[in-house]
Amino acid sequence: MAKTSDDLFEKSTMTFGEHLEELRVCLFRSVIGLAFGCLIGFFIANGVVRFFQSPLERAMEQYYVEKAVGDYGALFQAEPPVEVKRQILDEGLIPEPIQIEPAQLAAALQLTYPQSFGDLKISPNWFTKGDFLEDGVTSLCFSLDASRESTKSPRGRVWQLLTKEQQETVTRLAKLTTDPKRDDEQQVLEILNDLADERELHESPEFADVAGPDSTITSTWLTRIWARLGFASPPATDTVARLRQDLAKSFEAENSRRLNKLLIASVFPDSLRKARMNLLPLISWRPVKVRFQVLNAQEAFMIWMKAAIVTGLVFASPYLFFQIWNFVAAGLYPHEKNHVYLYLPISIGLFFGGASLAFAFVFDPVLRFLFTFNKGMNADFDPRVGEWLSFVLILPLGFGISFQLPLVMLFLNRIGVATLDFYVQQWRIAILIICVISMVLTPADPISMLLMAVPLCFLYLLGIGMCKYMPAGKSPFAEAYEP
Repeated sequence: MAKTSDDLFEKSTMTFGEHLEELRVCLFRSVIGLAFGCLIGFFIANGVVRFFQSPLERAMEQYYVEKAVGDYGALFQAEPPVEVKRQILDEGLIPEPIQIEPAQLAAALQLTYPQSFGDLKISPNWFTKGDFLEDGVTSLCFSLDASRESTKSPRGRVWQLLTKEQQETVTRLAKLTTDPKRDDEQQVLEILNDLADERELHESPEFADVAGPDSTITSTWLTRIWARLGFASPPATDTVARLRQDLAKSFEAENSRRLNKLLIASVFPDSLRKARMNLLPLISWRPVKVRFQVLNAQEAFMIWMKAAIVTGLVFASPYLFFQIWNFVAAGLYPHEKNHVYLYLPISIGLFFGGASLAFAFVFDPVLRFLFTFNKGMNADFDPRVGEWLSFVLILPLGFGISFQLPLVMLFLNRIGVATLDFYVQQWRIAILIICVISMVLTPADPISMLLMAVPLCFLYLLGIGMCKYMPAGKSPFAEAYEP
């Protein structure tokens, strides 16, 4: 009977005390290496955070661009023209409807560029297209035409203040059976603005009892009780009454125009809106800009600390693995060390391969899938940096761990727990287990689960190939019996 040589154990035997001393040395070196790694991480933490923000930033820019195309069609009730689509999709410019007050714009231009815009005059109390209700142009002309005989009414007084040409225009538009044209609307606006310039309108006795749009708002229970008791009414509080008082003291053209506009809008409530500011609708184009938010003052500091520590751990990981290996190798036999030298690089390569796959190919489709629900619900997304960093750290970690599947299969095969035939026969159960593991290690969406499960299925085949073609080795402790 041939026996193995006792010399095989001489270089690998260690006492318990020697193990503790080796552990102390390895831990001390690991702490020093981790400290140096974190020191590097503190200097590049901001860059690391911005690097991990890039997948979310790309996905959100794409989301905002696609959403802008749909919003444009909903806003104008028409398919956006090809020029608008190219502006949005190619140049990343998003249209935003805004409304500005032209009177303030004119005043600012006069103040800033008096040489060019010194004669520009826009009254905030002119009538504009936005003052008309639906079908307001036709109904206004019909009401005026029907009031030509009512000489003692406010509407009849408005008719009397029109010129002959204006009366003919109103009569013609009152008989229209189709929607008025753009030129017709402009003619009616010119008529209304001419009426607003007439001082005689608000001084007419027919308009003396016309109340302002806020008379019911400013009338309180105290003023009503005061009037019921027979006392003189308190000072006027509604806008029309206050304007009348101001004009009685001193005439001002703009106040006169404002009062006339309020009175005309009150007399024709079925055609004109109540008192409102003149606003000019425009479209502004702005580049897509993604904002990352924090909810409190210390959150940004904690994110920076987390990024620095994680970065330091990554930088120090080769040195940490080396120290762990030094501790483990001190108690291994030579044939066991050879297996570690072979499988450890494969394990590290599979881990970084899975993490890289998650960062390079998984984030974008997962985010696009999740943002489709935001688009369907018309809900905007304001990302928090802390929550996003937790997401980007968990997903690559899950991919890296799951990609160790071939080595786990090889290990179970080498220790006799699972045979090669078992792996081949139970492939259906294996796929089911892979899907379950993918659901656990990924966020709650089917895209990320599939993007993990499909590569794992191919890695399962790789594990079968490794079990079949990689040499199992021969134990040096096996005894050979000779007859």
